[in-house]
Amino acid sequence: MADNFDFLDAASDGTALQTRDRRAVRIDRVAAGEGLIFGEVPMHGACCWRADGRYKEAPFGAPGPLDLVPPAAGNAAAQPRASLKDALEDGEGRPFCCD
Repeated sequence: MADNFDFLDAASDGTALQTRDRRAVRIDRVAAGEGLIFGEVPMHGACCWRADGRYKEAPFGAPGPLDLVPPAAGNAAAQPRASLKDALEDGEGRPFCCD
């Protein structure tokens, strides 16, 4: 979870949010007084999240794929990537791990 990201404000402002497994979230309403965010996730249906982005119905409050992530963290383009070309050009000419 992002402790410093305000999901209630983001949901109220219409910011595009995603779940931890990168599914888009359509926000239906925000109950700021209760600290709840209501919305819908494709192929799952209606969901409810707490103010910190945790899925409300998670067993024991454990983190899971339906938790909300801040927009920058959910953006696949912003995530670091490894280059296969760079890994193969290690100077020893070994294309496989077992060579």
